[in-house]
Amino acid sequence: MSAMSAVSAVSAVSAVSAVSAGDPGKGKVSEEAADRRLYFLLTVGQRRVQRWIDARAGDSASVSAAQAGVLFYLLRHEDALVGEVGAALQLSPSSMTGLANRMVGAGLLARRADAEDGRATRLRITAAGHKAVARARDILAELNALLHDDFTEAELKIVARWLSNLQNRFPADLGIDLARGGAQ
Repeated sequence: MSAMSAVSAVSAVSAVSAVSAGDPGKGKVSEEAADRRLYFLLTVGQRRVQRWIDARAGDSASVSAAQAGVLFYLLRHEDALVGEVGAALQLSPSSMTGLANRMVGAGLLARRADAEDGRATRLRITAAGHKAVARARDILAELNALLHDDFTEAELKIVARWLSNLQNRFPADLGIDLARGGAQ
C-alpha cells in the first residue's frame, strides 16, 4: 500500500469512526464527535488547501505547491543535493527525482554534478525559477491572509503551537532516512 493509499485509508477510518461516535443507526455525527475528529479535519483541510494552491498555480507563470517548496528550500540552500532537498521536504528519493526532472524540464532548475562525488546531483534555481518564486510568494501571501481571516492573534498562536507540536510528537525520521531512501 502506498503512503497516499495509507493516508486515504486512515482518513476513511476516521470518517467512519466519527459517524459511529455519533448517533448509532442514523449515520449522523454528533457535534461533539465532529469537533474531535482532528486527524480527519486536518487531512481534509490539508487536501483543500493543496487543491486551492494548485488551482491558483494553474497558469503557466506559476508552480505547484511541491515545486514552490523546492524553490523556497533552494533559496536558502543554493546548490543543494537532490537528496538534501527531498529529505527537507520529506519526499521519497523517487518522488524527489521525478519532481526535479519536471522542474528541470520546465526550466525552473538547473542540475550539475557534485564536485566531490560525480554520482550526486546538485540543484540550482534558474532565472525562470526566480520569477516563479515571486509568483509563489504572491499566492502564499493570499493563502496566509485567508488562513488568518476571522481568527484573533491569540487563536492563531494556539493553532501555530498545535501544528508545531505535531512535528515534535511525530518526528520526520521515524527510523527512515529519506535522503537515503530506506531504513536506518
